[in-house]
Amino acid sequence: MLLTILLSGCLYDEQLPQIDITGKVVLPRAALTRTTVSATTTDTDGDGIIDETTLEASAEPVTDVRLIGPVYLGAFSGIDTQSFDYPHPSMGPIITTDYPGDTFPYGGTTVGRIDFACYEAVACNVTTGRFKNYDEIISYFKDMLGRPITDSRGVEVDASSVFQQYCYDYYYATSDQEMSFIGDSDFTENEDGDFEAEFVMPHTTYVEGMVLWGWMDAPQIGTDNADINGSFSTCDDSGGREYTQYDQKYYEGRPKYDLLNYPSLSIYQGDWVGDGETVMDSPDASPTINLSVNIPEAE
Repeated sequence: MLLTILLSGCLYDEQLPQIDITGKVVLPRAALTRTTVSATTTDTDGDGIIDETTLEASAEPVTDVRLIGPVYLGAFSGIDTQSFDYPHPSMGPIITTDYPGDTFPYGGTTVGRIDFACYEAVACNVTTGRFKNYDEIISYFKDMLGRPITDSRGVEVDASSVFQQYCYDYYYATSDQEMSFIGDSDFTENEDGDFEAEFVMPHTTYVEGMVLWGWMDAPQIGTDNADINGSFSTCDDSGGREYTQYDQKYYEGRPKYDLLNYPSLSIYQGDWVGDGETVMDSPDASPTINLSVNIPEAE
């Protein structure tokens, strides 16, 4: 009798209106076309430590998937077009004047996430699904951000074999398959010249008429201060795993909490947000989310 009751409990249908949404997200070509910054380094005394770095902005804008930051997607009750200068999910009550209301998302996901790529110098600056190998990471920081990767001694990391071996030691790993920040690109160019990626938004509460929306956190790039190039506003550089080894002590960083609940707190100039026009009228729909609205630079 007890066995029958237990088995019937396992078969109970809770009637929860949750679905896995499968679709694609599209970024216009302009979202990953940027003026980049390259660096020329000088080691004057031959000790391997960079003594001088010269920055130079690219003559022409560069189009590259590595310039796509983490993409955050969510399902919301509606879109607010009045509170901000861009489409934003509808919010609940605003409790304090300097803090937005909660958007109460039905579910969410990411296309690429912030990951720690072994060196403290790149903490909070690397997104998964953007780099095929170590060389692409090395050239990204030196030739697109003007920030050569350095180790804990200040020595430039300019060889993939050095990068790889350090990562193996750091993570006690034995293969590149264990490095989540290396792999095939999430985004590919489509026939329109834009870039798209598939996404899965699992266990999402389905409400007819809900809106799918999101944004891409664009990496910061400029010639004024190369030290902040590549940084993301959605990353908490004082969070994540704390690494302590001999004279080294730092945090690996992690995505901030409540990014979908309070997205406006992390959206800045240069980011690309959804147009707010993706409406779910059927639980079987395969939606396309267009991140076609650019947050312009302040005048």
